Amino acid sequence: MITWARILTFFVALGLLGAGVFVLDAKKELNLAYRAYKYRDMDQAMRHARRTRFALGNNTRITAGALKLQYAIAVRRGHPEKAVTFLGQAIQLQPDCGLCYLRRGDLACTQKKYAAALSDFKKGFETSSPLTPALKSYYYARQGLSHLAIGENKNAQADFRKALEYDSESPLAFFLESKVRDRSGDINGAYENARVAYGLGLKRPGFFSSPEGDFWLRCYADITIRYKAAHRQP
Repeated sequence: MITWARILTFFVALGLLGAGVFVLDAKKELNLAYRAYKYRDMDQAMRHARRTRFALGNNTRITAGALKLQYAIAVRRGHPEKAVTFLGQAIQLQPDCGLCYLRRGDLACTQKKYAAALSDFKKGFETSSPLTPALKSYYYARQGLSHLAIGENKNAQADFRKALEYDSESPLAFFLESKVRDRSGDINGAYENARVAYGLGLKRPGFFSSPEGDFWLRCYADITIRYKAAHRQP
């Protein structure tokens, strides 16, 4: 009887010790995940983030942090569906994470799921903690592109004005306005806004080398060709 009591006590103590080790390991694993991500080692970053989630148990804050990092890794790897799943899990843990909604809306916009994108953008702007002006401008422009895609031109133009309010030199905002003008048949306005957007994009590092940069270059080229054709002398 005494022997069994000692064995039980030993395993209880071992369990408590193990729990403490897992908590410490979780923090260490998350830091290692961030470090690997910083140095662009996506395999190691994902591995450490996954370990963090399993080690943490009920530590909501750090588990959510690991999920958000996994989202970022999935985006870099070109796996939008996985990225959406990670954000959904993070939102379940932190339903007031406005930036999570905005990021998921951005992914939905890229996937042409515009109704889902607009729903998430709305929730994101309603619940988001303070964002930098550049981020606000970016997400308003993306919301505007979603509005435009479903034929809500007035809402798209309102989003353009909001985007410029937070970043007056946003190439994405001017490309949005160019598409709005083009949709309404105003080729002159479309070209002028596209020309401004192109110039601003050249000044912004990484804009045209981003995943959608080639799309905007083709938009600019298309509008320029049609503008010149419309003004060609007979």
